[in-house]
Amino acid sequence: MKHTKTPLLIAASLLAFAFCSSASAATVEKISIAGKPVTIKVPDQPAPGNPWLWVGEFPGQLKAFQEGLVEKGWHVVHVGVSNQFGSPRAMEVWEKVYEEMHGKRGLSAKPALLGISRGGLYVKAWTRLHPDRVSVLYLDNGVCDIRSWPAGFPLAKQGKGSPKDWALCKTEFGYTSDAEAGQKAAKPCDGMLPAIQAGVLLISCHGTADSVVPYEDNAAPLVKIWQDNGGRLKLFPKEGADHHPHGLPDPRPIIAAVTGEGAPSSDAPASAIRQ
Repeated sequence: MKHTKTPLLIAASLLAFAFCSSASAATVEKISIAGKPVTIKVPDQPAPGNPWLWVGEFPGQLKAFQEGLVEKGWHVVHVGVSNQFGSPRAMEVWEKVYEEMHGKRGLSAKPALLGISRGGLYVKAWTRLHPDRVSVLYLDNGVCDIRSWPAGFPLAKQGKGSPKDWALCKTEFGYTSDAEAGQKAAKPCDGMLPAIQAGVLLISCHGTADSVVPYEDNAAPLVKIWQDNGGRLKLFPKEGADHHPHGLPDPRPIIAAVTGEGAPSSDAPASAIRQ
């Protein structure tokens, strides 16, 4: 799950740079909450309602996407709780960050959440805990099941897994064996129906040939439960693409989806798009 530059990613970055040629109109503020580093991109002119994007992991990824939101007056927030895999301990910190952002700074009560790769575990955990405190759940090749990654268990598909991260993950959750973890770990759809009922928009941008975080074992079950229950949903599948690069070469369609401005993506099946 290491994030490296590829020719396609470089080309995408150049295209995105052209799109965001005015650069990010933001002040970057760095603070500490509960002993964890928090980075806040503050737009020069906040949009009405003070919308914000909360990044689960890898805040350095999807820069053009984030800058596009900042240009539209969004705040962008990240708290560093790496290697906690969306655990209850991580969520305790997230509670304090939310209180700072919404309770003290007056940002929107319903941030959009961005789950890149393992960051999906954090944003899904928050959505499960607080479906009324989420506007958008955006998964970008996002992990939704620790049995898939980092465990690498054979499910519908089998990802590569990461033995080192799996050992850390089991320790974080207090699992003493693979068998216990497989039995007790939260499944992708566990506790997610309230989010659908609350009107949370699910966005999935995913490679259809992801060998690290297979779509079939992670975002796909969430897509199905959203479809089956009439949820708001937008899909951005990348045919034949692997885990990297993340996002789209041109971030504007996803920016439009997150901000509620755009039409459904042309490459998503019409039956999978509800607003």
